[in-house]
Amino acid sequence: MKEWLKLTSEEIGKLDRAIPVIVPLGLVEAHGPHLPTSVDIDTANYFSRKVAENTGAILAPCVNYGFADEMRDYPGTLGVTVETFMAIVQDLIQRFYKTGFKKIVFITGHGANKTACELAFFKIWEAHPDFKGVCWNWWSDCGITGIHHADKGETEVAMAVGTPSKMEAVRDFEVNKPWYKIASRYELDPDSGGINGKPSLADIENGNKICDKAVEALTEKVRQAFK
Repeated sequence: MKEWLKLTSEEIGKLDRAIPVIVPLGLVEAHGPHLPTSVDIDTANYFSRKVAENTGAILAPCVNYGFADEMRDYPGTLGVTVETFMAIVQDLIQRFYKTGFKKIVFITGHGANKTACELAFFKIWEAHPDFKGVCWNWWSDCGITGIHHADKGETEVAMAVGTPSKMEAVRDFEVNKPWYKIASRYELDPDSGGINGKPSLADIENGNKICDKAVEALTEKVRQAFK
């Protein structure tokens, strides 16, 4: 596997520019009392590394500070505005493009990063119409349904990828969302810790199965970028 941070400048200079580059996208974000704020970073890194190992794609470093959206007001969340995140994505793509890498695959562990990332693509295409980019999450983009924030499914996956959990502190919480898009989950439910579901039912074996399915789907997607 070709890992950007483990290569010298000279080695990077010799890489085949036709090989796609995988960039993990995360967010430091509250995930209830039972999971640390690293969940979205951990999953982005895990799936990106697995896919890079499977395909031979180049693994770039993770962007840890993603777009902080609905959960931004819970203690522990550290992220940036949508405008800043779009600018970060654009600047990264510009750097890759300038050095000859025109195929960039973003794999995100945080849902809101996808929208901001794809909006950034449109700014890049204004100057570089031959740029080829995509942003996939590990759940809905891989045919995995029923995943909600810090719920059973996300907790299972977090446990499976090695995120330390404190299940003795877990509590279930169902968010009663209004019909309209909300700006802050904290204002709606300040005591939920960002949970939406029943993480107390999490089963690591099921998490392993979800991870296997996501890795298989993402691997097949990235292989298409080699054609």
